[in-house]
Amino acid sequence: MDSAGDKPAVSPVDPFGDRARERVPELADDLDLGTFAAAFELFRLSTRVINDFETMVHRPLGLSIAGFRVLFTVWVFDEMEPRDIARLSGVTRAAVSGVVNTLERDGLVEKTREQADKRLVTVRLTEGGERLLQEAYAAQNSREQEVFAGLSRDELSTLTQLMRRVTAAQRPER
Repeated sequence: MDSAGDKPAVSPVDPFGDRARERVPELADDLDLGTFAAAFELFRLSTRVINDFETMVHRPLGLSIAGFRVLFTVWVFDEMEPRDIARLSGVTRAAVSGVVNTLERDGLVEKTREQADKRLVTVRLTEGGERLLQEAYAAQNSREQEVFAGLSRDELSTLTQLMRRVTAAQRPER
């Protein structure tokens, strides 16, 4: 408590988190503070990790995080239509077009038109795209190891299982 005895003291370790947890109950009655805390920490962690990966790994290799996600998603399935890339990569449909065009310009993907329906385009990685993806993912995995270094193997497994459960409970990817 502070000197007046009416508020919890703000920690020097996480003053923003402490202050947010203190103030959130003012926003509405009957808030579930447990789900707030989980979502708040998940958002903070994901934002930090994504920013770190983009700054420390992808940008130095000439990629945006969206470009990396598109390369990775296409690589997983060998070839894909842009609407499926958007659905699975977390990149908006509008942005996928621009990202794919940039990757194509850079020689990292190639687009082909379907014979039966010329409106349909299929995207696949080039050899250069696959090499860059391998380099980018090796560097990203080093950062991933640093992010989770404070967890034991069992804790990491538990965290992964819990995140999968939450993901599975959400609406299917469109």
